[in-house]
Amino acid sequence: MKKFIFLASLLVGFVVFQSCKKSGSTSTTNMRLVNLSPNSPAMDVYLNSTLVVGNVSYGVASGYQSVNAASSSIAINQTGTANILLTGNIAFAANNYYSSVVYDSVGVLKGNIFQDDRTAPPAGKCFVRFFDYVSGTPSIDIIRVGSTTNKLFASRAYLDHINTTSNIAYTAIDPGPVTISAVIAGTSVLITTLPGFEAAVGKSYTLVLKGFNNGTRTQAIFLAPLYDN
Repeated sequence: MKKFIFLASLLVGFVVFQSCKKSGSTSTTNMRLVNLSPNSPAMDVYLNSTLVVGNVSYGVASGYQSVNAASSSIAINQTGTANILLTGNIAFAANNYYSSVVYDSVGVLKGNIFQDDRTAPPAGKCFVRFFDYVSGTPSIDIIRVGSTTNKLFASRAYLDHINTTSNIAYTAIDPGPVTISAVIAGTSVLITTLPGFEAAVGKSYTLVLKGFNNGTRTQAIFLAPLYDN
């Protein structure tokens, strides 16, 4: 059975903190599911065999759900069925926020879980960060297109946020409607464009490159925003 990849370098104590009980109540934490598997069915998330997030389709990030921080197992099922697509063991820290991301083809499904930074952007700004979840892509620059071109992220690669902790950090930008393009690093060769992205002041976003390399239609490469707060 396929297992989650747990990213200790990204989790800030993900595997060492244990939840505790206070005043007779169970400690909680917050988790969302991000489905980036282009050919997958909708998915449900079970923690310790209890359904906590349901019916998350490809390209969708669920809202954060308050869950039992003492949970020790996670399973991703095809929605409404007992068909387990991915499973693993966890050790959440209480009172935090986590993204559980599933990606790649459903036949070789992979997953990672990391703790999210909920710090507010500077006054008058919004936050963005970028993750590449498309296997086989070249090194990529993420460009804010406008009267003045602004390179937001340079020479980024497939899953490079897994091994390079700094790549999960947010970058503060000016809010407003923006067009953002992914190009082959060091060139103007366009891979895909996100037009008319409404970046709101005080908000945080994760830009994800999703789809299959050489995919078509709904499985083509797209640059899409996830809303993080």
